[in-house]
Order: sequence, then C-alpha cells, then structure tokens
Amino acid sequence: MTLWDLLFTNQKSAPPEFGLWYFILPTSLLVVGYFSIRYAQSKSYQRFWYWAQLIQVLTINAWYILAHMPLTDNLPFYHCRLAMLVILFAPRGTYIKQYFALLGVLGSIAALVYPAFDPFPFPHITVLNLIFSHWALLANSLIYLQDYYQSEKQDSLRIFKITFGMNALIFLVNLLTKGDYGFLRRPPIIGDHGALLNYLLVSLVMVAGICLVNQRYKYKYKMVEETVVSRSE
Repeated sequence: MTLWDLLFTNQKSAPPEFGLWYFILPTSLLVVGYFSIRYAQSKSYQRFWYWAQLIQVLTINAWYILAHMPLTDNLPFYHCRLAMLVILFAPRGTYIKQYFALLGVLGSIAALVYPAFDPFPFPHITVLNLIFSHWALLANSLIYLQDYYQSEKQDSLRIFKITFGMNALIFLVNLLTKGDYGFLRRPPIIGDHGALLNYLLVSLVMVAGICLVNQRYKYKYKMVEETVVSRSE
C-alpha cells in the first residue's frame, strides 16, 4: 500500500493501535494547553490556530465528500465538530460561543485521553485529523476563554438546557441516518443502555463536565476581579 493509499483510502479496516506511544496524546494536551494560556494574547499565535482549524475542517470535509463516505460518518454532528464550527464562525461575546468554548476544552481532553479512531490505519487522514483537530480546538477554546469569558453568560441551568437541547437534535439525526453522532448510540466507557437512557447519561455527564470547566473559569474570573479591586483601593 502506497503512502497515498494510507492517507486517503476509503476502505475501512481497523483503528490504529499506538501501544506505548499512546502517552504522547494526553501529554500533547498539556503542551498545547500551556502555550495557549501563555500566548493567548499573541495575535500570531491566535491566527495560527484559527487558520489551522479552518484548513483542517475544510480538508476533512473535502475528503468525506470525495471519498463518498456515508451520512453515518460525514455530518458535523459530533460535539467537537460542532464546537469547531462555532468557535470558527460564531460572533464573539455570545453565550453560545462561550458554551462551545467550554465544551471544546472538555471535548478535546476527552477525545485524546480516550480516543475513538475511525477504522483506518495510521497515518490515515481521519487519524491525523482526530489528533490535530482537537489540538486546534483546545487551543482556540482556551484562547477565546482567556479573552472573552464572562461569568454572567453561563450558569448551570443554561448549560443544562443547551446540552440537552443539542443532544436531542443529535438524537434525531442518529434516528434518520443510523449513525452514532455524539456517541449517543454506543457511548464509550458507560456502555449501551438503550437509546433514551444513553441520551440521558451522556447529557448528564456532559453537563457535569462543562460545569466543572465553567466553575474553573468563574473562580479565575472572580480572582482577577478581586485583584483589580484591591489595586484600585
């Protein structure tokens, strides 16, 4: 098999096994996270990850179309794919963009700590895409939250409503396409407990995770405000 075939084949086989190399994936999150917080104000750093994400989204979707992949795989209804689109194109300062930035932090960590690769060998485009797209999502989400996080725009009830509403839409898409978008049909780790219970469990786990990330930023936001007040006195 040529390198071109390895990169772009549409013949499914088995997902890659990284073995001892697996530790690179969660370690890479720490590296990307560190630099994204440290250089969040750098315009060149911001532009790099924005354009990298945009090129990645266009490239993988072009492959899905050219490879004639079925609707069970190529629609943007995985949570992180939705987050990538919102981070790229939604206006700044909206609670929807802030929600998906919080989701982007949680989702990118989950995706590379417990990766669910498509059934193609390394270095297939889908394998490289899963890794790089979540690096870019983590970077862009952290950059956005560093600059635009507003504690009043996100509370637990709003997170609950958006998450359950989004997953209800994904649930309907899965019914129409027979896909497993959002892993609502076969959730990893927690297992399959039937469609409705899967929807409930996945949604609750997501709400809990996003709320934890949100609380981290609320605490940081509060500390910054207190520092500003103390310096002005």
